[in-house]
Amino acid sequence: MIIIDDILQKITIEWLEYLSKQRAYSKHTTDSYHNDLNHFLTFTGHYNSGNTTLNMIKSVDIRLIRSWLSARHLDGYSPASSARALSSIKSFYRFLEKKHDINCHAIYTVRSPKKPKTLPKALTKLETNTAIENIEMLGEEEWIHLRNKALLTLIYASGLRISEALSITRRHIDNHEFIKILGKGSKERLIPWIQESRLLVEKYLSTMPFVIESNEPIFRGKLGRPLQRAVFNKELIHLRRLLGLPEYLSSHAFRHSFATH
Repeated sequence: MIIIDDILQKITIEWLEYLSKQRAYSKHTTDSYHNDLNHFLTFTGHYNSGNTTLNMIKSVDIRLIRSWLSARHLDGYSPASSARALSSIKSFYRFLEKKHDINCHAIYTVRSPKKPKTLPKALTKLETNTAIENIEMLGEEEWIHLRNKALLTLIYASGLRISEALSITRRHIDNHEFIKILGKGSKERLIPWIQESRLLVEKYLSTMPFVIESNEPIFRGKLGRPLQRAVFNKELIHLRRLLGLPEYLSSHAFRHSFATH
């Protein structure tokens, strides 16, 4: 078992806090970067037949990096996943250079694995309508039926990312014309309210049994905590299998369908 030394673990925590607080990365993104770094640090220890230390990280060369990418390929990671992982590691080394005066030029000379060019898949209008009209059948209680329909309609009608939709608070619906969204990179944009979508959200809120403050997310799980994307995505998996809809049906597919339609 490879052990990462305490100094390196402390620097890793500093880097994650930097990504979260100064770069405004989401928890999902920082978790992904953290996983990528752990994979790299563990591989580095195996490569050098010892526990991973800061000195070991300083002396990383092109051969090690290419071996790491090759190992990821053999382990079944996609080119897109490895390209993102390499980007994560480069981000970590830029942090080391900026905050700890540690330079490793080798990492910047390695090119990212080529990602296959794929177009986002959109649902047909019939598939979209079928999903929206039938999603109310999921869930044990009426307010959960309404939550699912309101959330899915909101994503499709407004082209929101699932994370953006789940961040909407009561304060957002005070304005009947626009939703003010803080998206990736802390970029703010105004999304027009579609009346049908807004009315569904208001109907859901009138039946939702939990009291929430004006600055708290409105979409809730069955125990009253903020709804997690994984929970809603599981609902969509259940829906597509129940109705025989395409396997690529997901919250992201509805965002692309919004753009296409």
